[in-house]
Order: sequence, then structure tokens, then C-alpha cells
Amino acid sequence: MSGINGDQLHRSTLGIYSSLTDELNPSLQKLLSLGNHFARAFRDLVVSSEAYFTALSKIGERAFYSSSSRSLGDVLIQIADSQRRLTKELEGVFRNFSVEVLQVMESSVQMDFDYISHSRVTYEREVHKQAAAAQQRQRRGGTGQEYLQFLKESHQEALQEEDRRYRFLAEKHCGLVQSLGLIMNKISGPLLQKTDVWTEEVDATRRAELQRPAAVDNAGGMRAEDIRQIREEMTLGKIPSRAPSPVGSVYRSRGGGGGGAVTMRAKAPHQPSNSNPTLLPFSKGQIITVKSRQPRNGWLYGYAENGSGQGWFPASYVEEVDDPPMSSSSWNYTLRSGSSMSDLLDQPGVSSSSRTSSAMSSMFDQPKPSSSSSSSSRSGAPPPPPPPPTQSSSKSQSGRSQNELFPRGTNPFATVKLKPTHTNDRSAPVLYRR
Repeated sequence: MSGINGDQLHRSTLGIYSSLTDELNPSLQKLLSLGNHFARAFRDLVVSSEAYFTALSKIGERAFYSSSSRSLGDVLIQIADSQRRLTKELEGVFRNFSVEVLQVMESSVQMDFDYISHSRVTYEREVHKQAAAAQQRQRRGGTGQEYLQFLKESHQEALQEEDRRYRFLAEKHCGLVQSLGLIMNKISGPLLQKTDVWTEEVDATRRAELQRPAAVDNAGGMRAEDIRQIREEMTLGKIPSRAPSPVGSVYRSRGGGGGGAVTMRAKAPHQPSNSNPTLLPFSKGQIITVKSRQPRNGWLYGYAENGSGQGWFPASYVEEVDDPPMSSSSWNYTLRSGSSMSDLLDQPGVSSSSRTSSAMSSMFDQPKPSSSSSSSSRSGAPPPPPPPPTQSSSKSQSGRSQNELFPRGTNPFATVKLKPTHTNDRSAPVLYRR
């Protein structure tokens, strides 16, 4: 044996033992700690996954028993069940990993460190003995082949110890990956097929939503139109509190209530006082451009032709340009419809019963005009211009509402007298007049 070959074998054997005790063993301890953290994290994942998919299943049950989302609820329930089964399968794999890998590694790391340390000490002691024996044999003329053979065998044993530890890690983790692969092959195929079915069911509900009746879409369009009209009217300024007469309903029935500008003609002059700049003055016959055709409390908003400003004016003071001239009877009806309930209450010399009967007749028949309204209808004069909507007028209106003809909670038909009738089995009611 040459000195170099024996010395190289000895240093290589010592390097292997040092690598096992100083590098591999600490790495195994760190790997064991990480594996324990991994196992605990997966157990927490199992708990969280179970809670999550249980809650998802309950939501699916609520949707399943609803009147609109039965198919979607069924999809959610199936998804939750499949995920919980997958979690159970993975829980079994990690349980085996914890028992067969981590626990075996934990019991072997410390024992392996002691075993490798003891093997190195034994090797070094035996090397000294074999080296001393080889020197004695060389003095007697021997070759020293026994010492070289011992070094080779010791080096081979060290390599086997190193290989055995790496093989342990590879075999255990191959088993882990194989178990995961078996689970994936077991679940992935059916799961993909179910996923396609679930996607089709969800898409079917979306197509059904797109095929809703046109009435629903029209309702949505009307709501959008209302929102647009409200936004348009918000830019018109402050609306007066009350109109001079409730002619807004007559105007709406004649001209419609849609939005957009429309050209009107003044039937009567409107000359409000200068103390209220929000009202629009104009002369009879002047062309008025109305910004919103929908009256607000009997008022319209627009601007006059050749005028410098814009403002509010009563809807009863204007008429559409394309409409034919109104007859005297219709004009009188407009004036009669402009008399309010408060005017009936304020008439002197009228008893409560006559007020009630006149109020009921104003609700169902054409109202009886007062003397002032009759004279104004005969003379063709327009209704008087409204007072400015000041704070005092609003207070007076609130006070007037306290004396309204039919207060809230009372029966307006309490004073109506019905004619007595008699009915037999074969004829219509017979009226007995008194």
C-alpha cells in the first residue's frame, strides 16, 4: 500500500462521518420541526375548510328552498360536499405522513447522532490499532495489506451509512407523493366532470335571467325615466309651495306629463310683484317656453320669448300653441275647478251642513261657483296671480290646513244621506222617494 492512498481513504471516511453529524443531522432536525409545523398547519386548514364549506352548504340549502335559486343552491351543496370529501382524503394522507415520516424521523434523529458519533470514535480507535500493527509487520518485512483493507472497508461502511439516511428521506416522501397522486387520480376525473355540469347549470340561470319578460324591462325603463326627470327638475330652482288653483290635473290630461321643452301661449298676463324674483312675468299672448311639461303643485317653469329671465308661473295661465281656443264652457270649468276647499270654508253665511253638501258636490260633480268666480267667468278675466311663496304665506297655509274640510281620520261620507231601498228576489231595487 502506498501512504497517499491510505491517507486519502482515511480523510474521506472522517469527512463522511463529520458530514453526517455536523450537517445532515442538524438539517434533519430542522426538517422535522418544519414538518411538525406543516402538519399543524394542515390540521388548522382542515378545521377552517370544514367550517367554510359547512357554511357554504347551509347557504346552498337556503338557496335550494328559495323560490328563485333552487338549481344554484343544489350546485353550492354539491360543491361543498365534494370539497369536504377531498379534505377528508387529504387529512388521511397527512395523518400517515405525520405517523410514518415525522414520528420515525423524530425518534431516529437523536439516536442516529449518537450512533454516528460512536461509529466515528470506534473507527478512529481501530485505525490507530491497525496502523500500529501495520508498522510492526513492516519492521518484520510484511506488506501492510491488512491495514489498507481495513481502511477500504471502513470507508465503504461510512458511504453506506450516508446512503441509508438519504434513502430514508427519499422513500418516505415518495410514499407521500404517491398517496397524493392516488387521491388526485381518484377525485380529479369525476370532479372535472361535475365542474362542467355545475358550470352549465349556472350559465343556464344566467340565460334565464336574460330572457325575462319585456314588462320587467319596461318597468325598469320607466324608473330610469323618472330618475332622469327628477334630475332635470332639480336644476329648475325652488318650487313655490302651492299653485293658485288645482289645474295641474286638467293640464296633464290635456298635454301629457312627459319631460322636455314645449312652447306655450299665455292666456292671461302674469305680473307678480318684484319682491319674488323666482316668478316669471309675461303678457297675454306672449310665447312661453316650458322646460318641464309636468306641473309641480300647479306651477310650471320656463322663460318668456324676448324675456331676460326665467321663473315659475301658474299652469292655468298658459295653453299649448297647437291646441284650439278653449270654449267659454271649458274656461268656466277651469275657473270652477280652481276654487279650493278653503274658499268654501271661508264663505260667510254658509252653515256646516251646506258646506258639507257643497264640498261633496265639488268632489263628485262640477262645483257651484261663488259670486266672484261667476262674475270673473262671465267677464273672461283670468284668475288672480299667486302671492309670492314667502314664509308668512307658508305659515298661513299651514294654519289653514288645520281647518280643512275633512280632517285626517274623519269619515267624509258621514253626512251623506242615502235613499231607502227595498229589494225582492225577482226585481231590481225599488226606490221610495220621500
